[in-house]
Amino acid sequence: MKAVLEHVAGWVHPSVADDALASARHRAFLLSHILGGVAPFAALPGLLASGHAASPLELAAFCWLLAPILIALNLSRTGDLVRAHTLSALSIVILVVAVSLSTGGLASIALPWLVLAPLEAGLSGSRRAVGIAIAAAGGAVALLLGLDAAALTPTAAPAGPVLTALGVFGASVCALALALRAAETVGEGDALSRAGRARFDLFAGAVSDLVTRHAPDGTVTSASPAAVGLLGVAPRDLVGRGLFDRIHIADRPAFLHALAAAARGVETTLEIRARRAVSGQAAQAPEPFVWLEMRARLAPADLVDAPVLAAFRDVSDRKAHEEALLAARQDADRASLAKTRFLATMSHELRTPLNAIIGFSEILTDERLCRLEPARRSDYAALIHQSGLHLLDVVNGILDMSKIETGCFAVYPEPCEVGPIVEHCLGMVALKAEAAGVRLAAEIAPGLPKVVADPRALTQMALNLLSNAIKFTPRGGAVTLEAQAAGRVFTLAVRDTGCGIAPEHIDRLGEAFFQASGALDRPHEGSGLGLSVVRGLVELHGGRLAIESVVDRGTRVSVHLPLGAASTPRAGRATSDAQEMRQSA
Repeated sequence: MKAVLEHVAGWVHPSVADDALASARHRAFLLSHILGGVAPFAALPGLLASGHAASPLELAAFCWLLAPILIALNLSRTGDLVRAHTLSALSIVILVVAVSLSTGGLASIALPWLVLAPLEAGLSGSRRAVGIAIAAAGGAVALLLGLDAAALTPTAAPAGPVLTALGVFGASVCALALALRAAETVGEGDALSRAGRARFDLFAGAVSDLVTRHAPDGTVTSASPAAVGLLGVAPRDLVGRGLFDRIHIADRPAFLHALAAAARGVETTLEIRARRAVSGQAAQAPEPFVWLEMRARLAPADLVDAPVLAAFRDVSDRKAHEEALLAARQDADRASLAKTRFLATMSHELRTPLNAIIGFSEILTDERLCRLEPARRSDYAALIHQSGLHLLDVVNGILDMSKIETGCFAVYPEPCEVGPIVEHCLGMVALKAEAAGVRLAAEIAPGLPKVVADPRALTQMALNLLSNAIKFTPRGGAVTLEAQAAGRVFTLAVRDTGCGIAPEHIDRLGEAFFQASGALDRPHEGSGLGLSVVRGLVELHGGRLAIESVVDRGTRVSVHLPLGAASTPRAGRATSDAQEMRQSA
C-alpha cells in the first residue's frame, strides 16, 4: 500500500506540490478514483467464470465505471481539483440515470444514489461545483418524471444480478470513497494544523519579540511568552481582547487596519503605544505606555484557525532618541533664529554709538567748527565718552556671554559681605534711575551671613538685573533690590513695577541671543545679553535663576545661590548643582 501511495503522490500536479494541504486533497482524490475505476476489473474474472452472459446495458454500465480513472488522469494533467470534482459528480448523475432508465425509472433502486453527486462536489469546497451537481441531479429527476408522465419510460425487465450487483457495488464504492476522502482531508488538515501550531510555538518561544496569532475578527488566539517581558502580563491575559484593550485608544484604528490588511495578504508595519503592567510598589500608579513596532502578515496556510501573525518589538528607546533629536533640532533652529535677530539688533546697537562718536569727534577736529564755546565742546566730549562706554558695555556683554558658553569664564568664589556689594551697585545705577524717573529701594535682611561667591560676578549680576529693571520700568515706577537668606540658600532679587513679561516668553528668558521683542523699532535699547550673562554666572556658582512676572504689573527676578558653595575656581556652562537646585525648587 505504501508503494501505491508513493506512486499516486507522483501524479500530483506540480502547481500544488508545495502546498501540503492541497497536495493531500489531490492525493486522496487520485487514490480513491483510481482504485474505484480498477475495482470492477478485479471482479471481471469471477463474472466470466460464472458463465453469465452480460447484456449490452450491463457492459455499458461496466465500462462507464472507467470514468473515475479518466477524471483522475485529467486532474493529474491540469491540477484543477474543482473541475475534477465537478466531472466526478456529473459522471455519478449520468450513471444513476442510465441505470434508472433500465431498472424502472423513478422506481429504480439506483435513483437514491443521486445524493452522492452534491456530496462529491462539496468536497471541492466550491459553491459553483455544488450548484452544478445539484442542478444536474435535479435535472435527472425531472427527466425521469417527464418520461414517466409521458409513459415513455421503457418497460424494463427486472435487473439482472450483474447489473444489480454493479449498481450496488458502484454506489457503495462511491460512498466509501467520499467518506475516505473526507476523513483523509480532515485528518490531513488537523495534522498540518497541529504541526503548524507546534512550529509556531517553537519559533515564538525562541524569540524575544512578542508574537501573536489573530482570528479573522482581530482577536488574539495565542501569544508568545515574550508578553511577560514586553507588557508585564502573562500570554493568556492577551488572548481575546486583552491585547486590544492595552493599546492606546488613538492607535486602535491603525491596529485594526493593519490586521485587516494582513488578512488580505498585505504585510504592514506601524508603531503603536501599549500599556505596560507594573508590579510592586508602583502597582498603584497609572500604567505607563511603551512604544511598540508591529509587523503584521498573513499566516502560513497550515494555521487556518488564525490567518494573521503579528510581531511586536519595544522601540521606546528609539522613539525617545528620535524625540531628543527633534527637540535638539528645534533648539538649534531657535538658536539660529535668535542669533540672526541678535545680529540684526547688534547692527543697530553698535551703529548708534559709533555714529555719535564719529560725528562729534569730526566736529571737534574740524578747524572751522572748533571755535565752539567751551561748554559746547565739553558736552560733545561727554557724549563721545558716553557712547564709548555704551559701546564698551555692549562688547563686554558679548564677550562675557561668549566666554560663559565656551567654558572660558572662570569664577573665584570667596567669602564676601553682601551689604557693601549691594550699596555699590545701587550707587552705580542711581544716576540712571534718577534720569529715568524711577525710585530705587533696598530691602536687606539683617544679619546676613557671608556668601561664598565671586565678588566681581555677584556685582555684575546685581548691576545687570538693576539695569534691566530700570530700563523696563516707566517713569514714576519703582525698582527694589532684595537680599535675604533662608536655610542654606542666599537669594538676591530685583523687583520692579514695569511692563512685565508675557507668559510664553518667561521660560526662554536668559537664553543666549533671545529677546522678548526682536523688532528693530522696540522702545528700549540693549543687546538682550544682560539676563543671559546673569544666568550663566548663576549656574557657574551652582545656583539657579527664577523669574516671576505679570504683564503691566511688574517682574521679579531672583538669584538663588547655595551658601556653602565651593571655594575653588569654576568655569564652564550649567553645572549639575544648578540643575539639582532647579529641580528641587
